[in-house]
Amino acid sequence: MDYEFFVDGKAHKISLEQGEGKLVATLNGIRIEPDIYRVSPRAVSLLVDGKAYLAYVAKHGAKTFVAIKSSRFCLEEPAQDSAAVRRQEGAADKADGTIKAPMPGLVIKVDVVEGSEVGPGDSLVVVEAMKMEHEMRAPFKATVEKVHVKAGQQVDTFQPLIELKPIQAERNQG
Repeated sequence: MDYEFFVDGKAHKISLEQGEGKLVATLNGIRIEPDIYRVSPRAVSLLVDGKAYLAYVAKHGAKTFVAIKSSRFCLEEPAQDSAAVRRQEGAADKADGTIKAPMPGLVIKVDVVEGSEVGPGDSLVVVEAMKMEHEMRAPFKATVEKVHVKAGQQVDTFQPLIELKPIQAERNQG
């Protein structure tokens, strides 16, 4: 699955895939197979090509701050209406309204129930994957038709999580 993000204001693309029980990342044409272990709520241990790194991570809104040794980075998600963010966060395709898991993970929170009305940007479900929380948000005004998951449930890539039915704006008659 392809992702887009900004590091200190510069756009980057990364491709992530699950291969033989490991995460495989391709960043700027370089293939990386890191071993990732959470050592605390704000620290992650990375093992890349036999070298160990301790990364401290803090998230604030759409920004994620990362410190590795003396290097500091600010990762920022593109604007909410970006197609890359909709793909990244598993947002619904307007054609079918199904919110799908962006990658294998654990559902840690479901913010809606069937019959709920949601607006663009409203939180629907949070999935923890790759030691990070991925919050899926409503891409448009909709009614929640079906909730397929519950907190504590493991999910696979592209597994349906929530089904939305778009609410069409009423047209003025006259």
